Amino acid sequence: MITGLRVRMGVLFVAFFLLISISVVATSWTLETEKQGALIINLTGRQRMLLQAMTRYALEIEKHPDEPAHQQALTEAVGLFETTLEALENGGPAPYSPGRMVVLSPAGGPEVRAQLARVRQGWTSLRAEVETVLASPAGTPTFARAISAIEEQSLALVGAIDGVMQALERAGVAWIGRLRLIQMAFLASAIALLLLGYVTTYGTVIRPLQTLQQVARGIGSGDLAKPVPRLGMDEVGQVGQSLETMRQQLHIARENLEAQVAQRTRELEALHEVSREISSHLELQHVLHSVTDKARELLAGDVAFLCLLEDGGQTLSLQAASGPREAVSGTQVPSEQSPASQVLAADRALPCQVDGCLKACSIITAPFRVSHLAAPLRVGDRVIGALCVGNSKAGAFSNEAGSLLTKLANSAAIALENARLYAQAERVATLEERQRIATEMHDGLAQALVYLGLKTEQVAELVQARNSQAAIDGLQRIRAAIDQAAHEVRRSIASLQQGPQPRQALQDRVAKLVGEFDTDGVPQVDLVVRLQSALLLPTDDTEQVLRVIREALLNVRHHAQAKHVAVRLEQQGAEALVSVEDDGHGFNPTTPPVDGGSHFGLSIMRARAARIGGQLTVDSAPGQGTRVILRWPVNLSPLPH
Repeated sequence: MITGLRVRMGVLFVAFFLLISISVVATSWTLETEKQGALIINLTGRQRMLLQAMTRYALEIEKHPDEPAHQQALTEAVGLFETTLEALENGGPAPYSPGRMVVLSPAGGPEVRAQLARVRQGWTSLRAEVETVLASPAGTPTFARAISAIEEQSLALVGAIDGVMQALERAGVAWIGRLRLIQMAFLASAIALLLLGYVTTYGTVIRPLQTLQQVARGIGSGDLAKPVPRLGMDEVGQVGQSLETMRQQLHIARENLEAQVAQRTRELEALHEVSREISSHLELQHVLHSVTDKARELLAGDVAFLCLLEDGGQTLSLQAASGPREAVSGTQVPSEQSPASQVLAADRALPCQVDGCLKACSIITAPFRVSHLAAPLRVGDRVIGALCVGNSKAGAFSNEAGSLLTKLANSAAIALENARLYAQAERVATLEERQRIATEMHDGLAQALVYLGLKTEQVAELVQARNSQAAIDGLQRIRAAIDQAAHEVRRSIASLQQGPQPRQALQDRVAKLVGEFDTDGVPQVDLVVRLQSALLLPTDDTEQVLRVIREALLNVRHHAQAKHVAVRLEQQGAEALVSVEDDGHGFNPTTPPVDGGSHFGLSIMRARAARIGGQLTVDSAPGQGTRVILRWPVNLSPLPH
């Protein structure tokens, strides 16, 4: 008895393969037989036409005895008829068309062969008469008798050939009947194999798999009490036995797992609360103390310590501790000293008992590190310190405690790094704000004070020269400068107090700035904008560009004595360009000012240009005006709102 599923299916597949192979061979043989039958019928029909052609050629020879073409045609027709008849009787090559030969099998069936024998007998007699026509002169009695015999015998021979064709047709009909019987036998065999395959597949595969599917669904839904029924000794039965073994193991494992999951859930909930609490604060000392308190509480330890690397990573320094004061035995330990180096190099917490690594957390006094865990504080690939938890009892920490401390250390490291970055960001923001206030004072108040100093000296000289009207005019300009300085101070104070402003196109901000400087008309300020669309820049970039333009305009007002100023804003490919050009008396940018000062304003302008990745160019000479050009790269894609 066949018990293996693979053997059963293999037998079915072999049977199907043999049936298909026999069917292919039978079909090929049938096609070849039909091809031979068609050739024989075509050649037999051509024999009939050749007899008619020979009769016609003989009559043409009688009418035109002097034309050798008819004799040659008659000779060729005789040879073609003889060769074809020989192939029909005995098989072999036969001419089928000009330049093409076909190979025939001997005509089958006694009836067909009997009819071919009649054709051979009639052809022997007719061929003798044809040879007489070819050998005798036209017009002789022998020639005339042969012509008459050809006409008479050709009709009888045509009848014999028709008999061959009828016999071939009857044989073909009989062959088709036998072929249909063979095809029906193949069809019946195929249907039987299909039914057998279905019964075998359903009984040995589908029905057992349906049973296994129901059992698997029950296991998937949590029903582990129902055993898997026996399904036989084949492969599917073996799968059922394996599923039953798995069910038993799952039933046992689930009971153990439920207890472990409950314990792990409690630990993870506590870890989540701890992580949320230490991550909700950005003050470094608060985070340090919170980490140690929560670590000691979460792992039920007597003491917890947190150390950070200092001195270029050479020393572990105590930063926070939670527990009795007598648990502290020191404040530093060399980071390269073993086993502290092992803790820092590890990727998880290291458990340490009485008989090993007691010095891993040597900051903890011996009574409190009978059992302790030490975990590195990692931020990415960088180690920033270590977190230790100790207990005065041996074996106080479970196997899962190390994983729990590792997760807590990872969360603590991120919280500490966030607090450190926040403190650093506050320091950087303070420095940037100081720098911004300094530049604000230089752009506005410092420039105004320099201008007021120069004008005060001029007024003093005018008073000494008793030029009262010019001194009064100078005082009025000083008064206007004081008002302008007060305005700049108020504007700076307002900018420090105001919140973020809606972003505007650069050309709109430049137009507003130019309008503020052009209120009194001296000097006249013209704005030329050559932009195809609104130029939107980041807020800081916009402020830097505007302050460069304001500084340049203030220099024109206070120093250039110009009558006309042109401000141009355009875009050249991936760069934007702003130029401020006046017709004042100009200066030499490479030499210090005559009043003993310095070109501090130009330095600040160049620093602002560098801040946005641009370049500042100053083109000036005494008596030829001044042109300040700022170029910087711009992002051609739209900025996010």
